[in-house]
Amino acid sequence: MARILIVEDDLNTLSGLVEILRDEGYEVVGVESGKKALRLLEREQFDLMLTDLRMPDIDGLKLYEKSIAFNANMKTIVMTAYSSVKEAVEAMKKGVYEYLTKPLDLDELLLTVKKAIQEQEILAENIQLRDQLKSSYRLENIIGNSKAIREIYRMIAKVSKTQSTVLIRGESGVGKELVARAIHYNSPRAEKKLVEISCASLPETLLESELFGYEKGAFTGATARKKGRLELADGGTIFLDEIGDISESVQTKLLRVLQEKELTHLGGTTTIKVDVRVIAATNRNLEQAIQEGKFREDLYYRLNVIPIFIPPLRERKEDIPLLIEHFVKKFCRENHKPLMKVSNKALELCMEYDWPGNVRELENAMENAVVLGEGDVILPEFLPFNIYNHYSQAQRAEFLNQNKHESFRKKMEYAERMVIKDAIEKAHGNKSIAAKNLKISLRTMRYKIKKYNL
Repeated sequence: MARILIVEDDLNTLSGLVEILRDEGYEVVGVESGKKALRLLEREQFDLMLTDLRMPDIDGLKLYEKSIAFNANMKTIVMTAYSSVKEAVEAMKKGVYEYLTKPLDLDELLLTVKKAIQEQEILAENIQLRDQLKSSYRLENIIGNSKAIREIYRMIAKVSKTQSTVLIRGESGVGKELVARAIHYNSPRAEKKLVEISCASLPETLLESELFGYEKGAFTGATARKKGRLELADGGTIFLDEIGDISESVQTKLLRVLQEKELTHLGGTTTIKVDVRVIAATNRNLEQAIQEGKFREDLYYRLNVIPIFIPPLRERKEDIPLLIEHFVKKFCRENHKPLMKVSNKALELCMEYDWPGNVRELENAMENAVVLGEGDVILPEFLPFNIYNHYSQAQRAEFLNQNKHESFRKKMEYAERMVIKDAIEKAHGNKSIAAKNLKISLRTMRYKIKKYNL
């Protein structure tokens, strides 16, 4: 329920307004002076203040200016006589939401109050979403405890406080976008926009218009003037993912933005100033691209002011258990499943696998395991085929290596032992279920267990 504070020195008007707005379902508090209003504002929160402009102790404009110290987001509507409209307009220039002339029109009053409350709710939602974004991209949400990740934490903490351009490098799937978001949402620009664009996902002409904007008639289909992503990010940050894929033409224009802090729309002649922080990322070898004449050396140095390198997952395998725990919790929660544990074999397999797709591949594997898995334990066969197949190949390689000098009978016994051991693990130690799954009798199962000392 929205809370409204009414400040009016005419008691009849005050009581009438309180009654009308309460009938509309609002929680309303009425006071007859600016001083009483300030005392209330000091200890209570309101969504909207409806105040008379001229009052004997504190006028409505002064009250509004003082109220900002207690609640900067509260909206204020000023009520004024026709003779004071000029003052009311001046009040709006200072930030007052709206003014209403006396005698008040009831329909206009209710419509203005409803509109102000709706905008206040949208503002509150935006603040909440922004807080959630900040929470989502805290440093601790970049999962890992390896030396490499701890160094990245340190770099983000230092870089976030600056305005410097950052170049994030690493293979696909290592989490470059997470680092970029963490830098923005922990920086002084956090209240402004973070605009993201994948440079490799758009053809050259479309990327150029998306980045720099265009004027009406700049090309076929340009029916109206449009701001580019760099302009939309003014005051905030732009994240240029896969920067190594941009054309020479786009490189030249981007260099101008970095050097001069200005751009020109496609088809335009007016210079537009922009205050935007650039964070770029790439999985390409830019030094080699420079040697091949595919990337401008001067742009490289403008981008590479503060380099951050994220190593592939195979080089920081100590982070894998923490990442698995995080992703399993996440996907169990999203799929309304009880928290699943990861079997030792599945974890061992994940530690042995090289993860060419890095953290993104690991995340997808854990989602696959949680969604398709049964019971409360993630087994190797719940993992994607290419990962489980890697496990099977490793088992076969181990078997052949260990038994390459053994007789055929010995090799068959070893294979049988592996099959029975695997069946028992899948049945969580239940020998009856394991025997049933292998289509053998429980008596035979017990004999094999004793024979192979399982």
